[in-house]
Amino acid sequence: MTKKEQTYRSYIRKQKIVPYLFLGPNLIIFSIFIILPALIGIYYSFTNMTLFTFSVRDADFIWFDNYKTLLQDKDFLAALWNTIKLVIVTVPIMFVSSLMVAVLLVQPLKAKGFFRAIYYWPVMISAVVVGIIWQWILAGNYSLFNTVIKSLGFGVSQTLNDPTMAWWSVVFAIVWSRTGYYMIVFVAALLSIPESLYEAADMDGANKLQKFRHITYPSLKAARLMVFILVTMEVFKIYPLVVTLTGGGPFDATQFTVQYIYEMAFKKYQVGLASSMSVIMLIIVTIFTALNFFMSKRGENK
Repeated sequence: MTKKEQTYRSYIRKQKIVPYLFLGPNLIIFSIFIILPALIGIYYSFTNMTLFTFSVRDADFIWFDNYKTLLQDKDFLAALWNTIKLVIVTVPIMFVSSLMVAVLLVQPLKAKGFFRAIYYWPVMISAVVVGIIWQWILAGNYSLFNTVIKSLGFGVSQTLNDPTMAWWSVVFAIVWSRTGYYMIVFVAALLSIPESLYEAADMDGANKLQKFRHITYPSLKAARLMVFILVTMEVFKIYPLVVTLTGGGPFDATQFTVQYIYEMAFKKYQVGLASSMSVIMLIIVTIFTALNFFMSKRGENK
């Protein structure tokens, strides 16, 4: 083997190793802070671990007793069903609203950058502050909302004291605060669509609806899948916004699974039971994500 060949092979080996060197630190951090805690949580779910158990050795391995207990816990089942309903309702609304805003903001409008900034502004506010803002707007007889409707001659609305209205207030607050984020995802995808496709459609006499149906929407396959998955995971783990907006009330109407897990671990001190709830949540989120993925793939193959 000549020296030139040795140098070339050495160069190829280095090119193969370099990507792993860049991925290595991220993989280590991900393993320490994500994978390891998840594995510990799965182990805890099979024990009677409490907040006052100072060592894993002090906790008894009770197999599936925690999971059997959860199936009989009406409060947990209610919180879980409430969360699933929130996902089923919020994900389509978020998807449609962010896509519509994105489509409007890629049109030749004046002050387009200004409107993008306005829609994105709520994303920069923390979930806790979003909850406080909407509580100030909706809660109490002297809230901003009640002040406005009283000035118009209507009666006082107890929005956050009514279970149905409080539940829909949570949906609205989530959509208001996160639409701008997914709008940016769709805007980036829309701007990547070749303009030549629309020019060809214009030559064939296609109207705006036909262009959206046959060019725009099919070209957003990857963005649609990503938005569906991200929104699903985000809604499943909703917590700070709800706690500050409704506190889980009234009558547990807006108590969702993450809040119930927190209370089980840090108010009732049942870490093992809370861990089993987290495992169930992980399984359900995985199922929803897989469904989104396979439905998207099925749509691509048609």
